[in-house]
Amino acid sequence: MSEEKKEQNDFLSGHEELLNSIKKKPEPETVEAPAVEPVAEEPVVEEPAPVEEATTPEPEPVVEEVEETIEEPEPVEEEPEPVGEEPAVVVQDPIDDIPEVVEVKPAKLPPKKKEPATPAEAKKQKHENLKNAEVQEVLKVFQKYAKPVATAIVAVCAVVLFNSFMKNSRMKKEYAADAALLAAKSATDYQAILDDYGKTPSAPLAMMGLAQEKFNAGQLDEAASLYGKFTKNYPKHEMAAQAEFNQITCKEAKGELGEASILYGDFKTKHEGSHLAPVALLGKARCYELLDNHAEAKIVFEEVMVFYPDSAWAQIAEAQLGVVESKLK
Repeated sequence: MSEEKKEQNDFLSGHEELLNSIKKKPEPETVEAPAVEPVAEEPVVEEPAPVEEATTPEPEPVVEEVEETIEEPEPVEEEPEPVGEEPAVVVQDPIDDIPEVVEVKPAKLPPKKKEPATPAEAKKQKHENLKNAEVQEVLKVFQKYAKPVATAIVAVCAVVLFNSFMKNSRMKKEYAADAALLAAKSATDYQAILDDYGKTPSAPLAMMGLAQEKFNAGQLDEAASLYGKFTKNYPKHEMAAQAEFNQITCKEAKGELGEASILYGDFKTKHEGSHLAPVALLGKARCYELLDNHAEAKIVFEEVMVFYPDSAWAQIAEAQLGVVESKLK
């Protein structure tokens, strides 16, 4: 321990000498100033003397003695080495499915085309190639359009056959309806034609026959209803005007003379060129005569004679006019 103490003292003494040498200020070196030429003196302004600042002495550093302690390393306990174990043996499972070896056969090269030996053979081969190409093109077109064309042809044939069948069936039905109409003699016969052949050309005629049978039987309401149905269902039929006229006749027969006279006049105006126009005027005059309106009846009879002078209707009007005039006297 004495040697360590001695070393510490030597270290501290050397340290103090170093500090003392630092504190000593070196004396400034004198440097001779160069000679300066005299300059004109300027008035000197006295400045106030500077005040010396109080300087405080710096404290000397205190060096504390530090005892160096050397820590001895702790002994490290060595772990016992593990007893060597035998390495685990890895057993590999046997491979059951071993892929079969596929033998790859080299692709067969297409046979080389035999080149023609002469220009004539080349021309012939070119012609054959062109012919084969045309045949292939025709086959492609046939394959592309043959099926749709065949389907269309079948459809057209089916439509034609169906129309032919329907036409034959319709013709047979029309023949049967015509035969039944010719043989009809009663309201029952006409009604059967309407029930069985209602869509044939014989149906309108059967309806007119049925209405006439109802009128003859005194069933005026049913007859008028059938005539009205005829004009509604067959407005462009050639007997539509006759059905309208007969419907007015039913009203006259029922005693509705005032309404009937008006309807007769309207019918004559509507069907001016019809053969029923003078007949409608005679019906109008007849209604006035039955209503004892002889003056109006006379006017209508004279109108028939003026507009239809050479007709049979004019002769009837002339005969009825004499009767009316005798009643006016």
